[in-house]
Amino acid sequence: MKRFLKITAVCLCTVLLVCAAGCGKQDPALDDGADKSSVDLDELRETMLAADTTLPEMKLSTSGDEKAELNFTVFSDFDYERVQSYFYAYAAEGGPQEIAVVELKDAGDAAALMRTLQEHIELRKGALGEYAPDQLAMVEHAVIKQYGSCVTMIICEKSGLVQQAISEMM
Repeated sequence: MKRFLKITAVCLCTVLLVCAAGCGKQDPALDDGADKSSVDLDELRETMLAADTTLPEMKLSTSGDEKAELNFTVFSDFDYERVQSYFYAYAAEGGPQEIAVVELKDAGDAAALMRTLQEHIELRKGALGEYAPDQLAMVEHAVIKQYGSCVTMIICEKSGLVQQAISEMM
């Protein structure tokens, strides 16, 4: 009986050690790149802007700018302290075209950010209805979408192509 208890104890200890080893930190060398929590916003921006060849000349604001927090308020009143990074491209001549990607510190904040982007779009609809009703359809077909910790806002003629480009990168 004592021998049976010793064998059982050794087996249980072995199982516990195997389970504990499985909970350890993974070797970064074994990482297959499946974690896409960090996004190269420069590459993403270039890909998205190239996807719609009808875009006019676009100006750019990014989280790397000197007045990044102030520039962010142009399209969102979301708490900037919760933003990891962003870029915002908009028509240089004042057209309705806008493309923004915001990388959040916490993906759980995406719904709140998306609400502020929707409010921005509603304001754009009101303004365009007054002075450029011919361009209103572009804003009415705006796309706001979440990709993990990133939220995108796309207002352009070929928003489907831009959306496809970001989907392939995410």
